[in-house]
Order: sequence, then C-alpha cells, then structure tokens
Amino acid sequence: MRLALFDLDDTLLDGDCSALWNDWMVERGWIASPGEYLARTLAMNAAYHAGRLRLEQYLAVTLSPLVRRHEEEVTAEVEAFVAQRIVPRVFPQGRELIARHRREGDRLLLISASSRHLVGPVARQLGIEQVIAVEPALAAGRFTGATTGVLSYRGGKVTRLEAWLAERNASASHLSFYSDSQNDLPLLNRVDRPVVVNPDPVLAEVARVEGWERLDWRDAAEAPSRVALA
Repeated sequence: MRLALFDLDDTLLDGDCSALWNDWMVERGWIASPGEYLARTLAMNAAYHAGRLRLEQYLAVTLSPLVRRHEEEVTAEVEAFVAQRIVPRVFPQGRELIARHRREGDRLLLISASSRHLVGPVARQLGIEQVIAVEPALAAGRFTGATTGVLSYRGGKVTRLEAWLAERNASASHLSFYSDSQNDLPLLNRVDRPVVVNPDPVLAEVARVEGWERLDWRDAAEAPSRVALA
C-alpha cells in the first residue's frame, strides 16, 4: 500500500482550525470570559509554533467549552463552521495535490494534532476518508472535556500511524508526508518521502540540510510552488 499522509493546519489549510474554532465559539457565546480565553489560547498557539506546547494543557482549555454539550449539537455547529470558515481557506494547491495522489492510486490519510470533532468534517470536505486526530472523550453522548488514547502530536503521530496500520494488518510500501511544522519531525523522519509545506523556520532549516522537497503555497504568486532543496 502506498500511503499519502497530510497534516492539516497551515499545510492543507491556510490557518489553524482550532484557533479559528476558538473565534467561532466566542462569537456563538460559548465562552464565559472570551478575552481571557483568547489570550490563553493565543499564547499557547505561539508556544506550539515555537515547539514548546504541552498539548494536554491546550486541550484542557479548548475542550472545556464543550463540556456537557451533546455530540449532535457540536456536530451541527462544526458543520456550519467548516463550511463558512474552513473551506474558503483550503489551499487550491492542496486540493490539487490530494487529487494527484488519488489519481496515482495512493491511499489518503489526514493526520492532525487537532481534535476529531474538527478534523473529521474537514476531511470529508477534502474527500479524505481516513483520519487520525486527537480523540475527545464522550459520556452518554456528551463531551467530557477529556481525551482518550495517544495524542496525535509529535511522536504520538508515529505511534498512532503504526497502530492504524496494525489494526488493518497492513504495511506501507511507500509513505509520503506533507507538513508545515517542526512538531512533525518525528513522522517526517519516519516516512520515505518527507515534504515540507509552508514550513516554520526550524523545519525550513532541517529541510534545507536534509534536502527535503519544499512547497511554498503562500508565496505562490511570487515563486514556483515546488522547490527541490539541495
């Protein structure tokens, strides 16, 4: 099996779905103290981009507005959010890349450190059936604010991918992975074909040294979208 893996935030998507969802929840009145909430999440987002975030802390904050909300209520709200705020932000080059891998017969997998209640609907919009994401815990159909299983973050993405393959009694003859973040270096180092997309400064330097392929979609108007790094 040839497998094409895609990160979501700042890779296929021009932005971060969790951060955009935070804004949406504020607008919907789901946050009791919006100024304090957004200040905390913005600080944590900065820590993520610096490679210092403890994802457990971020999830404790960002899942708290969902506590005791029914899954159906959240799902309906997320569907509207994805249609209005996410779909317009998907890079056209990302859609083209997904289509190319599909034509070539590769199996597609979206693997993200964001929560499944967000990632799942985005994947459906992109036509990607297989998803690995943070699993929010439910009790009697309602969100608890906790998570279950291994977080798909940093080395956890490798662990979750290996478990995904084992569950299917499958092996991959060739793995490609597209990501923007230094936090994904464990998985980028695991695959056959690592490709950096709109990379952060740390990942850009690693890619330069390692000779990995690079895609710069935000700068597509000024430069070719594909750069083979020496």
